[in-house]
Amino acid sequence: MSVKHGGNIQEISELYQIEKKDLVDFSANINPLGIPEGVKETLTKDLAELVHYPDIRYRALIQSIADFHELPGEYVYPANGAAEAIFMLGRTLMLERLLLLAPTFMEYEAAFSQQKTEFCYFNLEQRNFQWSISELIQSARQQRVDGICLCNPNNPTGQMLKQSELDELALFCHRNGIALIVDEAFVDFPKEEYSLVPSISNNESLFIFRSLTKMFAIPGLRLGYLLTSNLSILSKIGEKTVPWHINTFADIAGQQALKETQFIEDSQRYIAEERQFLEKGLALYKELEIFPGQTNFIFLRYQGAGCLQERMIKKNILIRNCNSFHGLTQKYYRIAVKSRSDNKALLDALEAILCE
Repeated sequence: MSVKHGGNIQEISELYQIEKKDLVDFSANINPLGIPEGVKETLTKDLAELVHYPDIRYRALIQSIADFHELPGEYVYPANGAAEAIFMLGRTLMLERLLLLAPTFMEYEAAFSQQKTEFCYFNLEQRNFQWSISELIQSARQQRVDGICLCNPNNPTGQMLKQSELDELALFCHRNGIALIVDEAFVDFPKEEYSLVPSISNNESLFIFRSLTKMFAIPGLRLGYLLTSNLSILSKIGEKTVPWHINTFADIAGQQALKETQFIEDSQRYIAEERQFLEKGLALYKELEIFPGQTNFIFLRYQGAGCLQERMIKKNILIRNCNSFHGLTQKYYRIAVKSRSDNKALLDALEAILCE
């Protein structure tokens, strides 16, 4: 059994005949602290705004994003989730050969499949998930790519490139006319934030995706954005965008969420503590090999019998089987960091399975 994305709890419920309310979902990487109170209050207060169309230009939302990143508003494309931004760039940025990490988030390949882009891969599993930026650059040279796309921190491995590595990669791409596409959907979860956003103004070949749905626990609203100083590409994307592609609730929630700096700091501390708690519990089992990471999920290799996801579902725990990621098999899994009570429930289920 293979589900393409995490968080597809409806499909799992139907497949295994388990009530959705009885499943604890560790397959989706959403902030366990839930929706910030300020965002909840804003949504409740502005309920009456639903009688109006959203601002078709999303001026207030764009300005909020621009102010948050200290960038001009013209560099911002707000989107119906980061996925929309990824697909709109895939429709617009013409690339012949695109280098991807394997494994990584699969929608990059799906997005650029809309044109005749050829895909090249930098296989992480063959390197036991230990690699350097110089190796990636060498691979880009050897495969003669005109684009590199990566997720930082990477999904599903959780590994994060440091600022010096990002800067080295950005400089290489800039000097060699290579488009650099970086998905920073999980960058605000680690305490140390390494980002290429400050490089945007001086590099028209740099494209950065951000998501607001994961940190602020609003995946149902769908809100993300693209940042780039390439105004030509942004203009072409704008021409292809469906009018009112972001709903009113996502618009106003996004504006408030970007003010929730204390919530972000609290979340970073909480997730760091719970990740440590989970890692300590998982390390007790010889069947599990945990890979180091810096975000709100844990990537591991399972050496035991059968499909660990299916065995956990029987305990009403849903984890992410990573066999749908390019370059991975059924022995790899991703587990979200959740609340202490949920994390204890997962460890209890593992104990029952691995010690039976």
